[in-house]
Amino acid sequence: MKLLRFYLGSLSALFAFYLLGHYLLGFPFPTPQILLQIALGVALGLGLGLLYHRIWPLPPPGLGRVVRLFVLLPPAFVLGAGLVVLFQAQVALPYIVPLIAWLTPDHGPKDHPTPKGPA
Repeated sequence: MKLLRFYLGSLSALFAFYLLGHYLLGFPFPTPQILLQIALGVALGLGLGLLYHRIWPLPPPGLGRVVRLFVLLPPAFVLGAGLVVLFQAQVALPYIVPLIAWLTPDHGPKDHPTPKGPA
């Protein structure tokens, strides 16, 4: 349920950003094809983030997180660039896919147990 909320929230934020970009920055009006491309990019980023979280869980704060980030970014960026070429997309999928993949582990299962009483 948390992942569905994260997916829909990410879609809502990106759709709103793209709609505001149309009125403020002159982006083309978001057609259903563009919205579908954004939804596909968010879904692939979410899937990639879940895969990375299963393979390499989020380490405690420090250098391990930085190394994990630099291992995560290149495949996600290349996947987004491949989607742009494949679908001739007009959206920034090379940036959307890594962003969502990077944000996803925070919404995955936690490795530490919850406290049983007040701290």
